Amino acid sequence: MNLDEEFKIIKEFVKEGKANFLKPKSDKYKSNSKEHLVKLKEYFSNARPENKKERKPSKTQNDEVLWEFIKSKHELTEDQVKEYSKYHKLAMTYETILGNFLEEFIYKNLKEFNWIWCSGNIIQDIDFIKKTNDKENTQYNWVSLQIKTSDNTENAPASRVRDGTSILKWYRRFSKDNTKDNWGELVNLVSENNEETKKILEEKLTDEKYKEFLKTKN
Repeated sequence: MNLDEEFKIIKEFVKEGKANFLKPKSDKYKSNSKEHLVKLKEYFSNARPENKKERKPSKTQNDEVLWEFIKSKHELTEDQVKEYSKYHKLAMTYETILGNFLEEFIYKNLKEFNWIWCSGNIIQDIDFIKKTNDKENTQYNWVSLQIKTSDNTENAPASRVRDGTSILKWYRRFSKDNTKDNWGELVNLVSENNEETKKILEEKLTDEKYKEFLKTKN
């Protein structure tokens, strides 16, 4: 599927009441209006790697009070504080970027199984959707997937489950155990009890493959 086809299915998903689109950031147009959908499609498309613009440095400034407190508690020099705060800001920036890369990596491996990436955060609480047909092709069902980097990053809004929608939830890492990861659970969630699909994804969805993928990113 191309981007137009994917966005068309996403609109169908929302129209059937399975989720809500991101609310307009401007008062110039109403939710789900033609103008709103044009802007959403722009977010959706621009978040894809082939369309992404060069990243601009974060404009968020460090909290000087926080670092003065850390400086006094740990007897740091002014140069040490500047160095630590610089790398802290860098780590926070890349933490957000890695969340996007995680979704991109998963999409790269699931798109052949008709999963659609709701890139650009255009749907509330949902990162991937899939429209599944029964064996007779007479009716369909929606499945949606929510992705988190860690088991300690889910907040109250993200934990909601919408009526009539099967929302699968998955996180990559365990915050209190670095000796294992959670990719096997994702494979189980998306393979739909298909042993052939499961075998393929077990080879593709691993932390080792994810690390290799990250090395290709700028």
